[in-house]
Amino acid sequence: MKSVQKCHAVLNAEVTLECGCKLPVIADVCQSYKERMPVGIGMIDDRNVSVLRDTGCSTVVVKRDLVNEDQMTGGTETCILIDGTVRRTPVAEIEIETRYYSGRVKAVCMENPLYDVILETCQV
Repeated sequence: MKSVQKCHAVLNAEVTLECGCKLPVIADVCQSYKERMPVGIGMIDDRNVSVLRDTGCSTVVVKRDLVNEDQMTGGTETCILIDGTVRRTPVAEIEIETRYYSGRVKAVCMENPLYDVILETCQV
């Protein structure tokens, strides 16, 4: 019997459009699963932040409130969320310190991610 995905989730790390463009998929999780996620504490500037290492994410996500205007690149990136919705997000370059990775990263800025920072697997 074939299983059916009722949530319409995109399960690949990126999606290739007919034009050849590749868009990263940002995995997200239902709020009810949030308390079970392995989350660590990290730093952006002098602020403590919650950090999730997400094996399903193909980019770095940062909460927009944590980014200073001078860290914004002026660019945008189009991302596909795991539910299949497409969002154009501003891009920043930030310095992070986490148990998974420390250094400068390019991150997409989102208003209300489940965690302050979500790290892609290949960044770790």
